[in-house]
Order: sequence, then structure tokens, then C-alpha cells
Amino acid sequence: MIRLEDQDIIPATVEGAADVFSVENFIIAKARWVNDEEVSVCLLCGHKFNQLRRKHHCRQCGKILCSKCCKDKVPLPQLGLSEPERICDYCKPVTELVTKSWSPSPTFLTEAAKGLQEMVRDPAGIKKVLELGGLQTLVLLAKQDHTKIRACAASGLHTLSTHAPLHRLLADAGAIKAVCSILSSAKEDEEQTVLDGIGALTIFCKSAELKTKAMQDGALQPLLSMCSRSGAVALMAVSTLSLIVEDPRTHTAVIENERSTLPSLLALTASKDEQMQEVSIKTLAHLSMGSDWHRHRIVQEDFTSGRSLLQAVKNKPKNLQVVSNIMCLIANLATSEQSQSALQELLDKTCQLLVTYADYSHIVVHIARALANFAKFRQNAVKLMPCIHQITLHCLKSTDDAITFQAIRCILSLLSYCTDETTSALMSDGASEMLGGLANVPGVMEAMQAAILQNIPEHARPM
Repeated sequence: MIRLEDQDIIPATVEGAADVFSVENFIIAKARWVNDEEVSVCLLCGHKFNQLRRKHHCRQCGKILCSKCCKDKVPLPQLGLSEPERICDYCKPVTELVTKSWSPSPTFLTEAAKGLQEMVRDPAGIKKVLELGGLQTLVLLAKQDHTKIRACAASGLHTLSTHAPLHRLLADAGAIKAVCSILSSAKEDEEQTVLDGIGALTIFCKSAELKTKAMQDGALQPLLSMCSRSGAVALMAVSTLSLIVEDPRTHTAVIENERSTLPSLLALTASKDEQMQEVSIKTLAHLSMGSDWHRHRIVQEDFTSGRSLLQAVKNKPKNLQVVSNIMCLIANLATSEQSQSALQELLDKTCQLLVTYADYSHIVVHIARALANFAKFRQNAVKLMPCIHQITLHCLKSTDDAITFQAIRCILSLLSYCTDETTSALMSDGASEMLGGLANVPGVMEAMQAAILQNIPEHARPM
């Protein structure tokens, strides 16, 4: 049972696997046949049964009603009944639409899709759709290669996806596969259909448990193809992809697929639309959270496809979130040992940006992290030493512990490689902040004591 819009709903189930998109057709499990002794009045009109007002069973829902409320007969192939059977007025609207969906006629199929699309917009209608197999019908109709049917199915599934209690039900029924199929077959001029499809995928991908399911059900390929379109479609596609890659388990599929995902995303980082830039760089930043090989692949692809990230930095975006996302990405990439040669120009820009964005702590925290990560590698010390004054001024002396601690990481690495020069710079400015910062980092003093005691004894015999 599902609680939706203050209503308790028992959704229809099907015989066999719940995923109806992967089968040619489905049979709805028959409802319980209510015994005559259980009821004395008609469920719909409330009139008492007697010798003149006889009891009739609805073949769809199994309930007992009077002849006026249960008079129409409709074939029920969805129940495995090809001959017309008696159905009640409650079941009739959805049941007729589901029955039409079994027809080979495009007219009937379109009527079924349009009718279900309209019914799911109404709280009372959505209850009937769920109870009587309308959800499964919409999923199956999504397979039709017909513009109008595809549009109605996309709209109906998008509407259903806006109800969080239905997400698991929709996913199990094959709705994500249906949406992916719609996106793969929709033409350039079917923009509303595409927006409905991506809108549904976006909602699904906001659920942690459904992100991997979306990848398994084929969301990646249609989203990547939509990224190359223009306007709202491309932006929604990249935004949805960004949600998917929040789950590290999806990274390999995204980075190592055959459709050249990385070049597509990197090209979007140079977009004149800064909102598109923001989302595409955010997506890459998520991908850079994975393995060192994945970080190297991003750097490698960027280097061979025109240095898009460097260009994005040089363009001086007005949108500060774009800058923050770029620096987050660069900081992550800076941990890749095998990529240091390709990152040298980005290291130079990072040093420059520290001064440019010194007043924006949400950017400086990523710049400080980038500098600390670059500083781990000896070959970068020569470029970082001239920046040590700025690192001290804007990072080491920051009131934000996250920034200060990253500066300490950077300076400790420089002390290892350029001991005299770094010591001299700290004696000139920053020694007190460095020592005070070390004392404030939880566990550092204990670790230093332990390291020292590995080289000298704590107890000794008399000489």
C-alpha cells in the first residue's frame, strides 16, 4: 500500500516480473473476488440490494455493485479476458484506456496515452491509474514510435515522478527505461517531450538509491546525446548527469564509455552560458573525486582537446560559482602525480587567482587546497616559493580553519623541499601563525611527538 495525497492506494501488480518495459505485454494480477455475503449495499450509489436490485461483480476490481453502477461491458485483455466483461463506473475510465492500449490502431493507442496523461494530473485520477494498471500501460506505451504517443507517455511519467512515494514503484515497473527510450527516439523538434523526459530523470536521480538504477537502465547515452543540443535541453541534461555522478559507482561508466563523454563535458566548460559552465565543471569535479586514473584521464583529455579548463579560467567568469567549481576541480586534479607536467599552466593560474579572489573564502578554500596538493610534488616547489608571501597573507593568516590548515599543508611540503628558503620566508612573516596553526590542528602535536620519539628515547640509562 502507498500513501499518496492523503489517500491509501493499493497499486496494481502484474503476473511475472514487475518490469513491464522489458516484455511485449503484461497481465494484471486479478483482484480479490468479494463474496456476496460481505456486502449489503452498492459500493458506489449506496442503495441496498434486494430481489429487484441484484448484485453484480466488476471483473476489473472484483467488488460488488448494482446493475446501474456496473452495467458496461469491455474486453479485458490486460486480465487475460478477450471477451467483453462487466465493469463498474469507478473502473470504467481507466479500464477503457488500458484496453485501448492493446489495440494495434494508432488512434486507440493515442487516445489511451492522452487519457492516462490527463488522469494522472488529478489526485482522484492518479489513484485509479495506479490501481487499475495505468502506470504499467504508460510504461509500455513509451515504446511506441509515434510522436504524439511518445509525448503523452513522457508527460504522464514526468507527472507521476513528481510524487516521491511512487519512485520505487515507477523504477520497478520500468519507468526509467521507458523515459530513456523516449529520449533516445525523440527528434530535435520534440522539445517538450524531451524536457518532460529529462525532468523525470532528474527527479529520479535526486534519489540516492535510484542513481545507480538510472545508469543500469540506460540513462547515460541519451543524456550525453542531449548535452549536444541547445538551450534548456542541454542544460537539463548536464544537470541530470551531474546528479548521477554524485555516486562514485557511476564514474567508470561515464569516463570510460564509448561516446567520448569527457570531450563533450570539457567542450561545455567553454560555453558562453555561464550556467552551463557551472554545471559542466561541477560534473567534472564530481568525476575527479574517483580514482587517480580517472583524474589522469580528465587531465589527459583536457590537454589533447584544446585546454578547455585553462581557457575557462582565462575567461574570468563573472559567475563566482563557476570560479569556485573550477578551483575545486583543479584542486582535485592536482593530486594526480602522473599529470603534473600537463597541469603546470593551471598551477600558474592558481597562484594568480589567489590574489584575484582573496576576499571570497568559498573560492580561497579550494585555491589553498590546490596549492597544498601541488606542493606535494617536488617539481612544483620552484613555482610555489615565489608565492609563499601571498600564501601566508591570504591563507595561513585566514580566520577560516579550513583555509589555514591547507596553507599549513602547503608550507610543510615546501619546508621538505626548500628548507632554507621556506624558513627564511616564515621568519620574515608567518612563523607565529604557522606554529599556532600546527598547535590547533587536532592530533598534529601528538603525531609530531610520536615521530620524534621514534628517533630519540623517552627513557635512558645513566651515562
